[in-house]
Amino acid sequence: MSLERVRAEGGMSLMEVTLAVAVLAGVMAVTAQSLVSFYVSIDIQKQRIEALNSCRAVLGVLREKRHEYAADFPESLLGWVAEHESAGWPAFLKLEQGGTMLREHRLTVACFNAEGSPAAANDNPIRVLVTGTWLDRRGRAMQAQLATLLTDQ
Repeated sequence: MSLERVRAEGGMSLMEVTLAVAVLAGVMAVTAQSLVSFYVSIDIQKQRIEALNSCRAVLGVLREKRHEYAADFPESLLGWVAEHESAGWPAFLKLEQGGTMLREHRLTVACFNAEGSPAAANDNPIRVLVTGTWLDRRGRAMQAQLATLLTDQ
């Protein structure tokens, strides 16, 4: 082919255009799937942070109550926990700082002694485990936990 003939037949064939569009569509499909996965990951992380903040709020109140009940630790504190456990911790399910309500969000608080048995009146220190459970947007069960040790000091 001469150089003049190539210049005269300038442009692309239908096959070249089709191939270019197919490659572009493949790249866009992979990019879109990556963005969707990224959004889902971010959404789950936000929900987990919300649940952990609720758990932190419960632990914060327990630390304050520990000082209030220091004379009768841990018996009075365990009674206070049992009272709120039966009520379902409603004050801690939605944060006052503009947090969002998680679907079927529940908090549970369990107290154990050093051996791992349920805490009793004479145990010091006690291990407190706060568990937050909820359903994500797809209805999958999710869970977050925080633990701490509390003493009478």
